[in-house]
Amino acid sequence: VLVLFETAAGYAIFKVLNEKKLQEVDSLWKEFETPEKANKIVKLKHFEKFQDTTEALADYGYSPQCDSHGR
Repeated sequence: VLVLFETAAGYAIFKVLNEKKLQEVDSLWKEFETPEKANKIVKLKHFEKFQDTTEALADYGYSPQCDSHGR
């Protein structure tokens, strides 16, 4: 299973190493409390960095012509 994760810097694709942990959704956050724990659950396969701030904001639907509420 692959997981897509978006950050302010770009997109990351992770491979899930332990799918059983994904079934424990109520406590899943505990598996990511430290980098060491997270490395046991997922492995980074690819990271696509945004070219610049404009590209990053465009992915969120932001336009400089919009007001502060995104309208």
